[in-house]
Formats: sequence, C-alpha cells, structure tokens
Amino acid sequence: MIDPKQLQTLAAVAETGGFDKAAKKLFLTQSAVSQRIRQLEEQLGQPVLTRTSPADATEAGRQLLRHYQQLLLMENQLLQKLSPAPRQRAFTTLAVGVNADSLATWYLQAVAPVAAAHDLLLDVALDDQDHTHELMRTGHVMGCVSTRAAPIQGGVLHYLGAMRYLCVCTPAFAARHFSDGVDHASLARAPSILFSRKDAVHGQFLRQAAGYDGGFPSFTVPSAQGFVELTRQGGAYSLLPELMLDDDLAQGRLVDLFPGQHMDLPLYWHHWRVESELSQALTEAMLDYCAHHLRQDKVSYHAAEGESLGKP
Repeated sequence: MIDPKQLQTLAAVAETGGFDKAAKKLFLTQSAVSQRIRQLEEQLGQPVLTRTSPADATEAGRQLLRHYQQLLLMENQLLQKLSPAPRQRAFTTLAVGVNADSLATWYLQAVAPVAAAHDLLLDVALDDQDHTHELMRTGHVMGCVSTRAAPIQGGVLHYLGAMRYLCVCTPAFAARHFSDGVDHASLARAPSILFSRKDAVHGQFLRQAAGYDGGFPSFTVPSAQGFVELTRQGGAYSLLPELMLDDDLAQGRLVDLFPGQHMDLPLYWHHWRVESELSQALTEAMLDYCAHHLRQDKVSYHAAEGESLGKP
C-alpha cells in the first residue's frame, strides 16, 4: 500500500513547487521530504516529480495526487461516522480551484454551511475561470469552478449558472476617453483592466460588441475587488460582474459603455468521481445557492471565440 505520508509530501511539493518549501509547510527537514519522495518513486519504479524549478508532478504523480484528493474525501466521511461529536472530530482540508469573481461574490457564501457542518477547511487556489480546470487535471485540487463545459476524464460536472458582465466606467472617464463615442480609435487608447495575461474575456467582448480586434492598454490586477476599485476611481474601464456593481449604475457612479450588451459567463462545478457525502454536500450547496443568485439560462461560451455575448 502507498504510505499516506508520502502522498501528503508529494502534494506539498507539487503545491509549493519545491522540496524546501514543502519541508517548511510540513514542518520537516528537506532531507526527510526528499527521502519520502525517493521511497515513493522506488516503490512505483518511476518518477513522480520533475526535477525542475519549480518542481511539477509527472503523469504518474498527477494520478497519485488525484488519488490523494479522493482519499481525503473518503477519510472525512469515515471520521464523520466514527466521531459524531463535533469537538472530537479533526478538521479536514480540501483543495479547490475557484476563479476570482466567484470567490468575491457567491462562492464562500455558498459553501460556508458545509464547511461549518463538516469541520472543513478549504485550501482555495485562485486562477482565471478558463484555466481552473488545469488545477484539477494536474491533481492540485479535488474540484474547481470553471467555464469548461466538458467533464475532465475521471470527473463529473454540474452546471451552476451564468455570471453576467457589463462594460462600465465612471462618467468622468467616459468624458475623457470616449467623448466622441466608443469607436476603434478610442478603444485603442483607453486603459482597461485584465486579471492576468491569460485573461481573454475583455478582448472577446470588444470583438463581439464593437468589432474591434486590435490592442489596448491595460492594467493587470489579479483581484476582483481591485477591478472594482480601480474602475470606481476612474483609472480604467472594465468588464464587471453584475453581482459586484451594487447601485453604481442606478446612482450614476458608473455608466454602461455598451447599453443593451453584456457577456454571460457560464460556470460549472467539476469534481472527481468518488462516492463521498462531503463531495455531495458541497455540490448540493453550490447548486442550491447558484440557483438563486446566478442566471440559470444556459449560454454558449467558448474561450477562443467569446460567443457568450448577448442582449437582454
């Protein structure tokens, strides 16, 4: 049998990207971490990590990481049955992948009851919504919120709903950068905001809404709240989720640069196919919450084409 401590060590190295960082995370010496990984590789007869900087899991390592995530789920279920008294149960930590806008709006509210009921700690990995599924595919998380509409091999998916985005800015910003209207020339000059250099949503919106396929200056702000603050301060225009706008449009603090047009981003919950009460509870909590807070009309979205643009 595979030693769970070796799997835990593999997960720590894959998460932190290095043996020394994994040693600090696990409160071990670096030599102890190296020994556990070496013993695991000797047992399997093949490497589980690349000796690169940062270290990454091999295909065998990714399979072991997925197995480890499933073991954590099943162990939680067993502990729930054997230790019914909450004060006697230990916390379980599960890694999940979530996009920034979901984390800033609905995700924590959706899963909070499950975390409290199951003594669950969530290790949230943040990434662009088009890339969170890679965290799951490589074994770093047991589930993820993603725009991917097809299940990952060995996993299942559930449609959560769609987040609607509007392209907004302050009235002063519009007067300064779009005084003659929104056209290709003004879009090429006006500063916008991207979550990261992997963020393709803004460019997709401009292609669909304005037929503009050129470059544009942009801030890179890897924070959903940072998007909102920079937009409200008049530093840039941006695509913002409806759920984060409060009464900005109604009160005139922000204006819609493309009235009647929006982008709907469909979101799916992916998780590994494993029989677990905790996994089922997480899924049911998200589905129930999203049914009341996300748009439930199914929309088509493709990262390469941005076909989710629509009109109310």
